[in-house]
Amino acid sequence: MILRRLATSIRKQDWFAVVIETLIVVMGVYLGIQLGNWNAARADKAAGEDYLARIAEDISSDDARLAEVVEVWREDSQQAGIIVRFLEGNAVEELTDWEAFQLIYYGAGWTPFSPNRGTHDELISTGKFGIVGDPPLRREISDYYTALDEFAGFYRFHTPMREIVRSKYSPDAQAYMWEQCFPEAHYRGPAGSWRDCPALDAEIVAATLEALKQSEALIDAARYAVSIRVIALRAAKTDRTRAQQLAAKIEDYLE
Repeated sequence: MILRRLATSIRKQDWFAVVIETLIVVMGVYLGIQLGNWNAARADKAAGEDYLARIAEDISSDDARLAEVVEVWREDSQQAGIIVRFLEGNAVEELTDWEAFQLIYYGAGWTPFSPNRGTHDELISTGKFGIVGDPPLRREISDYYTALDEFAGFYRFHTPMREIVRSKYSPDAQAYMWEQCFPEAHYRGPAGSWRDCPALDAEIVAATLEALKQSEALIDAARYAVSIRVIALRAAKTDRTRAQQLAAKIEDYLE
């Protein structure tokens, strides 16, 4: 309608009307663009807050998961120390050969930790990280994940003990351990349940332990595992604090 009136005014050379109607058209276009931008900004703000809430949940889950694995790592660290003393030929009180046989086999493993970074990675891959929070908060979130990435080698440590230990146990002995001592193949049974199985033949156990003690590479690997576990335990305390503080900051931002 306005464009029709504008065309009519031009034909009549009514320049005042032309100016007014042109201004109306320009203002309409401008307001339409502004309204579209405003709606887009509102949608981005809502999406950004949703993503932030999800990131806070991810970071809180990191704290909870670290709390779980720290308890496992503490036990692992104690067991690794016992393994080192045993392999070095030192007396270990109240540890039978069968218990040592199981302890070394079990202690060759490692419970890893990886952060829950699904939301963060989704934002980065889709180029939407800019809609989340303000620049300082985004920087803190990025720094959080960067710090965990830098320490991933300790948290996802692949102990060299595993290959060496497995090479010293006969196939029959290993099959027995898996089938009878910890049938839950991912090692996640109740604490200590891996010892609740009848002992293997004493000669097999003794011969295996002697082969383990003769392996300098295994002793070195066990010492290294002790060191890594100590470092991981200390780092986990720092990272749990960082996770708790950042999750709380995000929640405060969203209020």
